[in-house]
Amino acid sequence: MISFMKTAHNHLQLILLLALLSSVTPLAIDAYLPAIPAMAKDFGVAISNIEITISIYLFFFAFGQFVGGILSDRMGRKNTAMLGLFGFCISSFILFLANTLELLYIFRGIQAFFGAMAVVNTGAIVRDLFKGKEAAKVFSTIASIMMIAPMIAPTLGSLVISFFVWNYIFLFLGIYSLCVLILIYFKLPVTGERSNTKIIHAYLNVLKHKQAIAYILAVSFAFAGMFIFIQKSPFIYMEYFSISQDIFPLFFAANVLTMIVFTRINIKLIKDIPPAQILKYGIYLQIFAGFVLIAISFDPNLYAVLIFLMLYIGSLGFIFGNAMACALDFFKKDAGVANAVIGISEFSIGGLIGFLASLIETTSLTPIFIMMSITALLALFALKR
Repeated sequence: MISFMKTAHNHLQLILLLALLSSVTPLAIDAYLPAIPAMAKDFGVAISNIEITISIYLFFFAFGQFVGGILSDRMGRKNTAMLGLFGFCISSFILFLANTLELLYIFRGIQAFFGAMAVVNTGAIVRDLFKGKEAAKVFSTIASIMMIAPMIAPTLGSLVISFFVWNYIFLFLGIYSLCVLILIYFKLPVTGERSNTKIIHAYLNVLKHKQAIAYILAVSFAFAGMFIFIQKSPFIYMEYFSISQDIFPLFFAANVLTMIVFTRINIKLIKDIPPAQILKYGIYLQIFAGFVLIAISFDPNLYAVLIFLMLYIGSLGFIFGNAMACALDFFKKDAGVANAVIGISEFSIGGLIGFLASLIETTSLTPIFIMMSITALLALFALKR
């Protein structure tokens, strides 16, 4: 077992490994975004029927974190991560063979459940080894590396469907998760102490902590806006602005690149400014970008929309790492459960709001940007309540 480490310096291998583990989720969500129109055509359904699979993934991901958080504190971080990756790998290979919409829905949910069991350990491992500003730096560093995944995922998806068909994207996800499983087995150290706290008490300890819940709800609502964008980005760029399937990944990547840049800036700011204060500024930026998007949506210009979407999504670079560090700093014990509560909140709220967004059949951008602005305002309200 690794003893507590006071700084993040010289732990690049661990950070890279945790980033690879965390990247399972953005790859699973974003890699098949360019294929959504083709999938809808193959199954003979509306695009909204395929968009629902994103909400299915988010809901089951939330449930998987609930189970994964319990197992992480009792079975160990490494064992739980490997079990989750194994299940994700198998379900990905089954999705590769899926030929009905029902199978797609069922195994997309199973894939999400096991994926959650794997990635829920990332935050717990960071909490085992780092605290305070160092934890915020590590979370931000992991996020900046992890964000490469959603930046390149649509490009990978477009590349796959250019040479093959959409289901080969799931074959890629299966191979990727198998490779990460092997790396985890050989390289991930054992961290944390196994908890004897009763499950219900462990969750209640987190849920009753008002300060921690404020941070958790703030990051959850901020992320919900990103989930709306992810769900509606094919409509915004490919349908509304008639961007081609080949060019779409570049526009999507611009938003992720902004998040990476802001995350790197955040790491510098943490040296002099408390993480909680930077978090608040990040939410203000998201609200500002959301309001501007509403204003320009009545006569939208592609590049104006792109710029303010970049600011909106980029603001998460100031939100994620700081909110995670502030929330988890209260829980040295049962960090797996605490991290699970964060994940459950993020993905259940994101899944619900994303599902509501998928029900909006609109030819306008305005309703989408209004929903994104509301989630940003709710993030601020949660932080100040």
